[in-house]
Amino acid sequence: MQLTIQEILSETGGKCLNNQEYGNTIIENILTDSRQKVNKGLFIPLMGEKFDGHDYINQVYSRGAIATLTAKQEVIDNRLITIYVEDTREALLSLAKYYNQKFIRPIIAITGSVGKTTTKEMVTSVLETAFKVHKTVGNFNNDIGVPKTIFSLSEDDQVSVIEMGMNHFGEISQLTKTVKPDFAVITNIGTAHIENLGSREGILKAKLEILDGLQSNGKVIVNGDEPLLFDIKQDNWITVGLHPKVDFNASLDYFATNIVSYNKMTKAIVYTPTSEFLIKIPAPGKHMVRNALVAICIAEQLGISKENIIKGIANYKPEKMRMQIITVNEITIIDDTYNASYDSMEAAIDVLELYLPRNNRVAILGDIFELGDFSEQIHRNIGEYIADHTIDCLYTIGNFARYINEAVVSSTNRIYTKHFDNKEIFIKELNTHIKPGDTILVKASRGMNFEEIVGAMRKEK
Repeated sequence: MQLTIQEILSETGGKCLNNQEYGNTIIENILTDSRQKVNKGLFIPLMGEKFDGHDYINQVYSRGAIATLTAKQEVIDNRLITIYVEDTREALLSLAKYYNQKFIRPIIAITGSVGKTTTKEMVTSVLETAFKVHKTVGNFNNDIGVPKTIFSLSEDDQVSVIEMGMNHFGEISQLTKTVKPDFAVITNIGTAHIENLGSREGILKAKLEILDGLQSNGKVIVNGDEPLLFDIKQDNWITVGLHPKVDFNASLDYFATNIVSYNKMTKAIVYTPTSEFLIKIPAPGKHMVRNALVAICIAEQLGISKENIIKGIANYKPEKMRMQIITVNEITIIDDTYNASYDSMEAAIDVLELYLPRNNRVAILGDIFELGDFSEQIHRNIGEYIADHTIDCLYTIGNFARYINEAVVSSTNRIYTKHFDNKEIFIKELNTHIKPGDTILVKASRGMNFEEIVGAMRKEK
C-alpha cells in the first residue's frame, strides 16, 4: 500500500505536530500492534478499557514505523512524524474508507449470527475460478480487522469478500459505510450476542445495518429460510435457502433439493433463476448447501460459468477449527471449536447424527457465551434438541453446559451423559470416555479453549 502524509492529514483531519514539512513522505504499512515489524509504517495507537496504544509509541520506530497518529497533543518520539487526531479509531476507519475507494472492483460484505466465515470461504473458493480475490483473513471482521483487510488490497485484486462481525448496535453500520459493498449478505439471525442486543429482533436490526453503506444499485442476499428476513424482503433482495416454497404465494430465488450429507461430503441439486445442477461440497452438513447457494448467487451475478461454479464449490476447504474433520488414532474428530451459538450447535449435532461411525457418536459440548439472562434456557433447548437425535454419548463441560446435560437426562435415558466442571478434568479421564471407532464432535464458545481437548485426543495413542 502507499499513502502520503498529506493524504493522511487530509482524510483524518489531522495536524502534524512536527516543525518540518513531511507531506510527500510515503507510508507503506499501517500497524496497530507495536510488536509488528514493518517498512515505512504508520502506527495508529488505539485505546480500550484496559490499554492505551500511546504507551507504546516510543517503541515503534525500531519496528520500522516512521510516523504515528496520536490523540494527545504532544510529540512522544521526535524520530516519528506525529499527527494529532481527535480519535485514532475513527481515523483508522477514515483512512480505510479512503484507501478502499482507490480500487474499483465488486465488493461483497457478509454478516450474520453464524456462518459468516464459512460463507466467505465458499464465496471465495467459487470466485477464485475466475478472479483474483481479496478477502478477510482469519477473524479480522471488526472495526480494526476490516481496515487491516482493506489495507492489504493490491492493484491486482479484482474482487473483495469482506466479513463483518459485531456485538453491539452501530458497529456494522460503521463497517459497511467504510467498505461500501456492492453485495450485502446476511447469513442468518440467531442468538449470538443476544445479551447485548436484547432479542432476535434486536439482532435483526443490528444485522440490517449492513444496508447503510450498500451501493445504490447494490444487491442484498439473505437467508430465505429465516422468517425474520423473508418477511421483510424487498424488491432488490435475493433469497437463498433449503425450502423452495416459503408459503403459498412466494418461493425462494435460489434453493436446493435432494440434499444428502454423510461423513465428509454433502450433495444437492441446486436451482437458480436460470439453471439447475448437481453440486458436491467436500464438507458435512446440510447447512453447507445454503452457504454454497450464496456463492452461486454471487457468481452468477458476476458472470461466472456453471462449470466454474461447480469446480469452485468442489475446491472449498474448511478453515481450521470450523467443522474440520480429523482422523487420528482410530477416531474421527469433528473439530468445530472456533465458536458456538444455539444455531451452530444445532447444525453440528445434525452433522454428527449423519456420520456412520464404527463405534459411538460422541458430543463434547461446552458453554455458549454472551447469552445473558437467556443462558440457561438456550442451553436447555440444546439439550432437548440432542435428546431428539441419534447421539450415543454426551459430555458437557462448564457452568452453563450443565443445563444441556440436565435437559438430556430429563428427556431420555438412551444417551449416556456425564458433566465435568472444567476441561482439565475431562482431559485427565480422556481414555475412559473415548474409544477406537468413535466419531466425536467438539464444540463450545471460543473462550472455552476446546482446541486443547482436540489436541489431547490427537496425542493419545
